[in-house]
Amino acid sequence: MNSLISKQKLIWMPIDELNFLNAAEVTFSCDGLSGWFVNLYVLGRYWPLGAAIYLIMKTNDLPINRGFEMNNNFRKSILAASVMAASIGLSAPAFAAGNTSSNIVGTIHAVEGDASGSYTVTATNVDTGTSRTIETTADKSFRLAGLPIGSYEVVVVKDGVTVAQRIVRVALGSNANADFDMAGNIEEVVVEGQLITSVDTYTMDSGLVIGETQIDAMPVARNLTAVSLLAPGVVLGDSDFGSGNTASFASFGGASIAENSCYINGLEVTNTRQGLGCSSVPFEFYKEFQVKTGGYSAEFGRTTGGVINSVTKSGGNTWEFGATMNWSPDALRSEGQVSRGDGGTGAVFRDTSVAETDEMDYTFSASGPIIQDKLFIYALVNPRDSEQKFTQATGTQRYNGVNTYRVRESSGTDNMFWGTKIDWDIAENHRLSYTGFSDRNDAEERVFAYDAETSTIGEETGGFTRLRGSEANSLNYTGYFGNDLTVSAMAGKIETEYTTDPLNLDCPTVGGSLTDGTDVEGCGPGGSIGDNFDENTQYRLDVNYVLGDHALKAGLDIQERASTRVTVPVAGHSWEYQSLEAGGSIQGDSGALYTNNTGAAMDIVSDRIFVGGGSFSSDLTAFYIEDQWQINDEWMVSIGLRKDQFEGEGTTGKQLFDFDTDIAPRLGFTWDFMGDGVSKVYGTWGRYYLPMANNTIYRAASGVSDVTTFYTFNGIDPETGIPTGINPVNGTEANSSFVSSVSTIPEKDIFQAQEADPFARDELILGFETAVNDNLLVGVRGIYREVTSALDDYCGAYAWPYCVMVNPGEASSWYKDGYYWDGENLVVEDELFDGSPDSGSLTKYSKETIGLPEAKNEYRAIQAELTYSDEKMNWKFIYTWSRSTGNFEGAVKSDIDQADAGITQDFDFPALMDGAEGYQANDRRHVFKLFGSYDFTEDLSLGINATLASGRPLSAFGKAYPSDDPNVYGSYGDTFYHWNDLNGDGEAQQNEYSFYPRGEIGRTPWTFNVDASARYRFMVSGVDMVASLDIFNLFDSQEALSTNEHYERNAGTLNQYYGAAYSWQNPRSVRMGLQANF
Repeated sequence: MNSLISKQKLIWMPIDELNFLNAAEVTFSCDGLSGWFVNLYVLGRYWPLGAAIYLIMKTNDLPINRGFEMNNNFRKSILAASVMAASIGLSAPAFAAGNTSSNIVGTIHAVEGDASGSYTVTATNVDTGTSRTIETTADKSFRLAGLPIGSYEVVVVKDGVTVAQRIVRVALGSNANADFDMAGNIEEVVVEGQLITSVDTYTMDSGLVIGETQIDAMPVARNLTAVSLLAPGVVLGDSDFGSGNTASFASFGGASIAENSCYINGLEVTNTRQGLGCSSVPFEFYKEFQVKTGGYSAEFGRTTGGVINSVTKSGGNTWEFGATMNWSPDALRSEGQVSRGDGGTGAVFRDTSVAETDEMDYTFSASGPIIQDKLFIYALVNPRDSEQKFTQATGTQRYNGVNTYRVRESSGTDNMFWGTKIDWDIAENHRLSYTGFSDRNDAEERVFAYDAETSTIGEETGGFTRLRGSEANSLNYTGYFGNDLTVSAMAGKIETEYTTDPLNLDCPTVGGSLTDGTDVEGCGPGGSIGDNFDENTQYRLDVNYVLGDHALKAGLDIQERASTRVTVPVAGHSWEYQSLEAGGSIQGDSGALYTNNTGAAMDIVSDRIFVGGGSFSSDLTAFYIEDQWQINDEWMVSIGLRKDQFEGEGTTGKQLFDFDTDIAPRLGFTWDFMGDGVSKVYGTWGRYYLPMANNTIYRAASGVSDVTTFYTFNGIDPETGIPTGINPVNGTEANSSFVSSVSTIPEKDIFQAQEADPFARDELILGFETAVNDNLLVGVRGIYREVTSALDDYCGAYAWPYCVMVNPGEASSWYKDGYYWDGENLVVEDELFDGSPDSGSLTKYSKETIGLPEAKNEYRAIQAELTYSDEKMNWKFIYTWSRSTGNFEGAVKSDIDQADAGITQDFDFPALMDGAEGYQANDRRHVFKLFGSYDFTEDLSLGINATLASGRPLSAFGKAYPSDDPNVYGSYGDTFYHWNDLNGDGEAQQNEYSFYPRGEIGRTPWTFNVDASARYRFMVSGVDMVASLDIFNLFDSQEALSTNEHYERNAGTLNQYYGAAYSWQNPRSVRMGLQANF
C-alpha cells in the first residue's frame, strides 16, 4: 500500500474540490539555510534539490543548521495531492491514453477488516448522459477505458446504496484518477480554492496538453504551428517555406519541419505530398490539443519529429449555440522592413514595408441532442474574408529582387470552413462517431508590376486562381466487452487539392538581371500550371486488454496514399538572365559546362523546362503491440514494438520502392520513488521511422523531365522579356544543357539500393518531475536524438541517368539501365534504356567508390519547466538548451529552402557534403518561453505569450568545387567552396578556392517576441459574451529570421543579394474578437 496513505486517513471528495486546495507553504528558518535535521518526508520528495543545496553549503563553508520545515497546510495539501496520484501505488496498470480518448482508473479502499462485498462503479458523461458501468471489489483496481474526452460523474454503489461519488476530468494523454476511501474517522483537508498541481506518474512521454479554455485565455495565433510552439523543444522553422504573409512550420527536437504528423479525431491530416503542415481548422472546432515532442508510444508512427494530436468538440444533452467574430485590421499593423543587396547599399531584395493583411472571420455553431441521451451533433461554419498584399520576385528567388506586387483575396463561400461531429451511443458499451470537415479555400491572386526603389505599383500583368484545402470524413467505433477488453476502429479519407491556374497563359516566367544592373521583366508573372490532388484513405484497429498487472494493446494501422500531380511551365519556358563574370563558369555534368574566356563579363540566359506528372501512390502498413506493466507500487514499465512497411509505385503502376522496417522498440518507465504520486523519475527509448513523401514518387517516377539550356542572345523583346537571337553557348542545345531529371520511369531495382533501409531516428529521454507545493510543478529532462539510418538520393555518375536511394556512407548495390560509368568513361546502350533493370547488371559499389560520407544528425537538449497554478493565474516557463549538429538536416533542407522531402540535394554528389558537417539550420542554442494568464476579476483576464530565442547558424554557399569528376560534382548543387579567379582569364591554374564549412559565417540575431491579450466577460439579455483583444509582437521587434546564404550565382560570379534578409519577425498586429454563447 502507498506508504503515505497507510499512515494518514484522507477525506475523499469530488475532483473539482481537489483542484481547489489551499496553497502550500514551505518555510525556512533564517538562522541557517539548511539543516541536518530534515523532515524525512521532505527529504524523500526533494532529495535531488536537497543534495544540491547541501553540496553548495559544504563547498562554500556556509553555516549548516536545522531549520528546513514543512508547513502543516502544505502537509495536508500533499495528502490531498496523493488522492489524485495514489492509484500508482494501489492499482493495476491503466491503459496508455489513446489518440482520441482516455481512461478513468481507481481503487475502492474498504474499511479495515471489511474487504468483503462487491461494488458497482458507473461513470456518466455530464454533457451527454452516456454512462459505463463495471463491477469491482474492494482494494482491487478498476478501469473504464477508451472514454471520450470530457467530464464524468463517477458513482460507487454497494448493496443498492450510493456510498461515494465525484467528478473527474478525462483529458488527452493522461489518466483520470478516481480513488475512493470508505474509512471513517478521517482527517479533514481544508479547502481554500487554489488549484493544486499534480504529477501524472502514469505517463512517460514528453510534450504538452492544452485545452480550448487555456488557449482562449492566451494570445495564440489561430494555427497548429502556434500551438505546437508552446511545447518544449519546438522552434519555428524557416519562414521561407511559407507563402505570402503566412507563417512557417515547426521543428520538433532538431528534426526538419517535414517530419511531423497531425491527427484530428484519429484521422491523420498531414500534408502527405511533402510532409509540410496540416489541414487548417478553426480553433472553435477544437476541444483539446496534445503536442507530443518525444517518447510517444507504439501506436504513433510515420514521424521522426513530433505529433500534434487533437480532438474536436461534441454535442451534449443541452442545445447550445455560439457565434464568434475575429478581425485583424491592417490599419493597426506596423510597417515592415526592406533589405538590399551589396551589403545593404544595393538594389532592393525583399520589401515587407508595403505588405498589408486584413482578415475577418466568423464562426456559427450549434450543438445538442438529436435524440436525448443517444444521438448528438456539433456543427460549425466559418466564413473567412482575407486580403493579403505583398511583394514577390519572379525567377529564381535567391538571385532576384522583388519586382511584383500581389493582391490575394478570398471571401464568402470560396473561403468557408464547415465541420461536424455526430456521436451515436448505440448501446451502453458501443459508440459510433462521425467527423467531417472541409477547409477548401479558393483565392484569386492579382499581380502588378512593382518598382521597389520607389515603392511604386504599376499596371496589372496577370494573376492566378488558387485552390487549397481538404475535405475529410471519418468514422470511429468504440466497443467495451466486459471490464477488460476494449476495441476501437477507424475508417476515413482526406482528399486534398492544391492547384494553381495562371490567368495569363501567354507570358512565360522571366527574371534576372544584366551586366549593367538592368532587371529584366516579362509581360506577366509566369509561373507554372500546377494541378495536385492527394487522397489518403485510412483504416485503423486497436485492441486493449487488461491481464493482471499488464495492460496490453495491439493494433493495425493502414494508409493508402494516392496522388495526381501535373506541372507545366506557363507558355512552355522559364527564362533567367544572368551576368557571367570573366573567368566564371557554369557547372555541367562533367565539370564546367561553359567558361567565360572573353576577358570581360558577359550576359547569358537560361531556359529551364520542368514538365511532367501523372498518378502514383504509396501504401503504408503498420502493426504494433504494447504492454504497460505495473511491476509494483512504484515502478511501471512500458514495452512497445512497432513494425512498418512502406511501398510505392509510379505512373506505370510498377513498384518504385519497398521497405520493411526493423521491429522498432518503444520502451519507457516511470519510478514514483517515494510512492506518494508527487514526484517521478521517468525515461523512454525508442526508434521512429519516416516514410517517403509522395513528392519523391512525383520527382522520380511520374515522367518528369527537367532540362536547363544556356544561350547567348542579341536582344530582348521589350513587351515579353523573351530573348531574341539566341544561340546555345556551346553551339548545340545538347552540348549547352544539363539534365536534372529524365522522363523515363525507373523500376524499384534501379531506384532503390538492395541494402537500403528506411529513414530512422533513435531517441533517449531521461527526466524528473515533482510538485514542489500545491501550486508549483518543476521538471527537467535530458534528450538525445540521432538519425541512425538516413535515406537519400545519390545522383553521381554511377547512378546515371537516374538517382538511387541509398544509405549514405555505406556500400550499395543496384541495377543499371543502359548507362554504364566505369570511373572514367561512360557507355550508353540506348536500346536498353527503358526503365527496366538490365539483365545481369546488378553491381555493388563500395562506400569509397560512391564517395559519400556517413550521414550524421544529432540533437542534444536539456529542458527545464516550471508550471504555476492558483485560483487566479496559470503560468508555464520553459527553458531549452539544445545543440543540433550533423551534415544534413533531415527530410527537407531549410538553408536553401528546398522542400523536396527525402530527395534534397544533400548526398546527391560527394562535393555537396564536403564541409556540410556543422550546426544545423534549426539549431537555436537557447530558447526561453513564458506563457499563461491572470484573472484580475471574475470577468477580466490578461494573457501573455513570450519567447526569447538565439539565432540560427549561417553559411555561404558557392557554385565551385576543385574537381571535374562527374561522380564528385554534377551539374547542380550548392557547395561550401567559392571560386576566386585571380586574373580573369578562367584558367584553372590561376584560380583559388576558398572553403567555408557549414555555419561558420555567424548566426542570425536573437529574437524576442511578446504577445499580450485581454478578455472581458459580460452578459447581454441573458447571453454570455466575451470581448477579446490580442496584440502580437507587442514591442514590434523585427529582427531578421533568415538571410540569403548563396554567395555565388555561378563559379566566380558573386550573388549581389548575398547576406540580405529574406524575412523578419512579423510586425506588430492586433486581433479583436467578440464571442456569444447561448
